Amino acid sequence: MNCTDVVRGMVKRDGHWEWAYSPRTDIVEMDDRYELVVELPGVSTDKVDLQVEDGELRISATKNGTPEGGDYLLRERRAGTYSRSFRLGEHVDRTKIEAQMKDGILTVRVSKAAAALPRKISIQ
Repeated sequence: MNCTDVVRGMVKRDGHWEWAYSPRTDIVEMDDRYELVVELPGVSTDKVDLQVEDGELRISATKNGTPEGGDYLLRERRAGTYSRSFRLGEHVDRTKIEAQMKDGILTVRVSKAAAALPRKISIQ
């Protein structure tokens, strides 16, 4: 599995340029799958979108952070749209991808293709 950021550098939001944000992600390889663990604090499940297209797993999320009826005195929390993409290699089964969200952590399980799994070869 090859990982590349789709969002890098600057993006234009609300008429001004700012640094793009990609959620922090860990990728763990297991015997039969890869697990992506993505930090999305404050994002509800219905605001997360996962898609597989053109050999990439794309994770997008929207976080609302603007309180109504007030002006910011200090703003350190990020709000807006987050996006991250990962190129899927030939060794994954694109039909077997599962996702679960709990406590602001998105876990995506990408199964390895049968041809990529280790197998025991008997000696005759």
